[in-house]
Amino acid sequence: MNSFFSKMAFLLLFFLCGIQLRAQFTTTFAKNVNPGQQSGFYYSLPQTMLRLDFLIEETECLQGPLSGYASTYFSMDELVEYETTEYRLLDVQMAKVSSPDPNATFFVSISSGRGGGKADFDILPNGIIRSVGSGGAVEGNETPTVGDQGLARCTKHMTEAPSKGFISLNTSGKTDALLAREAADKIAEIRDSKFKLVSGYYETAFLPESFKEMYEKLDAMEEEYLSLFLGKRAKRTVVKTVYVIPSKEVTTQTVAKFSDTEGFTSGTSGYGNPITVQTLPLNTTAAINAPSQSAVESMSYENKLFYRVPEVANVKVSCNNVVLLEERLVVNQLGELLMAPFANTRMDFDTSTGQIINFRMR
Repeated sequence: MNSFFSKMAFLLLFFLCGIQLRAQFTTTFAKNVNPGQQSGFYYSLPQTMLRLDFLIEETECLQGPLSGYASTYFSMDELVEYETTEYRLLDVQMAKVSSPDPNATFFVSISSGRGGGKADFDILPNGIIRSVGSGGAVEGNETPTVGDQGLARCTKHMTEAPSKGFISLNTSGKTDALLAREAADKIAEIRDSKFKLVSGYYETAFLPESFKEMYEKLDAMEEEYLSLFLGKRAKRTVVKTVYVIPSKEVTTQTVAKFSDTEGFTSGTSGYGNPITVQTLPLNTTAAINAPSQSAVESMSYENKLFYRVPEVANVKVSCNNVVLLEERLVVNQLGELLMAPFANTRMDFDTSTGQIINFRMR
């Protein structure tokens, strides 16, 4: 009898071991998959992409039609001597964007053997894995940065650029010198009206709203006539966006150039001072004994899935060695790729980082 139960126990143990050893799927690095390989699918882990939004003020300087007579009547401090465009870098805002990582994309080939538990894979439309064995959808839990929201606020409150045109004058039979004299007299007249308004010359008790409206109209008229001599500066604010993918191999990347006279150009071929992004890992994953990238790429793994422990890094955006922005962020691809076994388990992944956020044994 004991021999019978011993044999049954051995067969049961063999049967259970057979289930555990029989591969349901094999995970292979994407580049090693043979063309046309059947019975499988791809999944990716997310990489961190940095979106940099540069707020640029562009000032178009327009020369006044009576600029030759400006020194005769006014100070030359505000004179536009020639037409040009000036640029000023106001601000830079940073946001994180998750995208599939080509260096962490894998092919899962399905085995035809039976046994083991169900393996329900849940993958986002962009290929990033979300869960396996859960049969449900799990959202990433990482709190988004406020870069896009802050940019929206700045854009919302931008004012329109002033008109590029100049006030019309009656030029019939008049020389430029005479037109300049008439325009200067008009400016003096407006300034006198402004003085009388604020000094109480008119002996009229204006309502505050009416007083403000009259003064602003006089002030605008003065600016229009002054622009005939001094010129105009039409300002507008624009946003230039650059996407940067931090790399383990290159910690400092030149992403754009900026010049006060030429403005903002993305890439390295433009004119001006370089804008760089420096990403320095803080070695939060240094204690993890992870497989090398070559080991990940060269081998196939049965009933195992890759996940990622992301790294924390100090990200610094600079222009001509002057720091514009510095933040501490989680940067996925600077972390470590690791393997998790699948055997009657449920795994949920953070779709923003690739980290396992839920692991259950069944």
